[in-house]
Amino acid sequence: MTIKALSVKTNSRGITYCLRSCGDEFEVWKLCENYCRLTKGGIRKTWRYVEKGMTLESAQKLFERRTK
Repeated sequence: MTIKALSVKTNSRGITYCLRSCGDEFEVWKLCENYCRLTKGGIRKTWRYVEKGMTLESAQKLFERRTK
């Protein structure tokens, strides 16, 4: 199974979202920043999913709504 990032955008509040394809399903992910005492600078960035297992149309609709 190949995972591809179809689009990455940042909204007006500075939050980055990614639209990914995973086989015949699509996913929307969000880049989160959290405190971590083990990381230099104290902030660790991780990708967390917003929703998985969607069709292309519903994933694009959610992605566009989140990245206005």
